[in-house]
Amino acid sequence: MENSPELPLWYKWKRPTTVPYPNIWHKFTSKPKDGKECKIKIVDLTPDRFEEIMEFTEKYFYPRELLCISSKFLDDERNIHNSQSKRRAILQQCTSIIAVLDENVPKPEIVGMLKLLVASKEDDPVPKPPIPGHFLPIKDKLFEELEKNYNPFEIFSTDEVFRECGLCVKPMYEGLSIGYNMLLAVEKLATAFQIKASVITGISIQSQVIADKLGYKTWNEIVYNEFKDDQGRVIFPVDGTKSIKLMAIEFT
Repeated sequence: MENSPELPLWYKWKRPTTVPYPNIWHKFTSKPKDGKECKIKIVDLTPDRFEEIMEFTEKYFYPRELLCISSKFLDDERNIHNSQSKRRAILQQCTSIIAVLDENVPKPEIVGMLKLLVASKEDDPVPKPPIPGHFLPIKDKLFEELEKNYNPFEIFSTDEVFRECGLCVKPMYEGLSIGYNMLLAVEKLATAFQIKASVITGISIQSQVIADKLGYKTWNEIVYNEFKDDQGRVIFPVDGTKSIKLMAIEFT
């Protein structure tokens, strides 16, 4: 679980050695439309599957994530390259979880992922990408506006909080409550790691509905059609979801 020496150490929090790793955090059974039961478990993402999750992200997350779609993120390969260092640094915390089929095999099929970061007040700033005016800078601008005046460390009087950094379910396994159960499992991680709160960015209506069901409260929201550039053009012309929301929960 040591940080790779070639990766930037932006994130200071380290997983406590007292918590088993890897760990099974949650199990559940869903019944798809064909009536056949599907047993799924939520487990730690381990280093031997990091590259698999990097590929999972590029194959299933980016093509369906609303900001990526509306900004044509995948049309420029530099966008993926510029985000890799941050993605790898997040995985190195060993807090991200995956949903896998509950099968007795060495590497069961991954059907969902939830990248999790324990953000700390002591974290170093993440450097801005080197391509001014491209996807990552304008996404940062949107997030900065969304989170302005909402400091979770001050609001929750704590030094660390969970931050959701990407929730995705494999398309052929949608409709099995995988996303819901992955966010549900975060409270179990929070108890084990003694993290008192979690903050998510609800980009899609689906993630907002799940978070609302689990008790997350909306702190702030920005209507997509009202977020414009200097020429008055909508930066993220999103279909199907009215706004992006900053949502948070304090675990009791």
